[in-house]
Amino acid sequence: MQKSAKVDFYTVEIESTGLETILRDLHRTAPDSSKRNVEINDDWIRLARGRLTDHGYLGDLMRISMAPAGFRADLSGKVTAINLSKDEGVAECSAFYYDFETGILALQRNSRAASWRQLGNYFKRVADLDGEVQIKPILRPTEMSKVKVLPILRKVLISSAIVDVMLTLDNIDEGTRQVIRNAAQAESPAIELVLKAGREKEATLNHAVVHEIIESWLRIHSDFGDEENEIVKKIVVTGKDETGSAVEFDLLKDRMFTMMRFEWIPDDNALWNKRADEIQRAWELNKVNLKRHIA
Repeated sequence: MQKSAKVDFYTVEIESTGLETILRDLHRTAPDSSKRNVEINDDWIRLARGRLTDHGYLGDLMRISMAPAGFRADLSGKVTAINLSKDEGVAECSAFYYDFETGILALQRNSRAASWRQLGNYFKRVADLDGEVQIKPILRPTEMSKVKVLPILRKVLISSAIVDVMLTLDNIDEGTRQVIRNAAQAESPAIELVLKAGREKEATLNHAVVHEIIESWLRIHSDFGDEENEIVKKIVVTGKDETGSAVEFDLLKDRMFTMMRFEWIPDDNALWNKRADEIQRAWELNKVNLKRHIA
């Protein structure tokens, strides 16, 4: 069976040590060592296996669900309980690659395996760290061109903090400037702007006006925001594309990802090899672009 999965990319920051050190220490433990196990929300997370190189670590993170396994059924409708022993659970894995030079993590997305947030918690606890493990998605601004080609604009949501220096920008539209001025005069520390089209099926917002407003808030985001102090929190646009399908763009949170494809086979080690090759390939194909985004 052919399967596909998204591969997301993250930066990893740890105050007291490095993820490279944690992975090297884990890799030295026996594959069946309990030192690899961490209990999170009644499930167990463990480093199932890995390959260590001079440049990075290719690993497989396993989530073992200890919830009741449920039932299996055949096509005649016969139902049988899936019985597991007390120290067994249903396993799901996510392959990952961590690059030592850049601190970038490529992680196979699997809704039934460990999430990227659980991954950070796992590394914190397995290494007994006092500080937090900061794992952050690598984001890229959605190009405004994607919004401009939409024939129908249904809704725009903009959320932002208000700071006095916003009014010093020359290249924002007068309507946006007046909204900021009114919020400042009202002593409001934040603003949420919602524009909605009419209820008619093909109703749309005025394209020229909406484009001007969005571009103004993108300039504010670019000029005043940074990783530690985001002024503009959200710019979300919903509408319909040329096929009539509903679409939504979050212009500030377009996560970088790629796709991996592999043949599912009922052999854990063979399946790992296929997924490992795909996650490594995803890194190799995207590393130049990723490095440019975090530079």
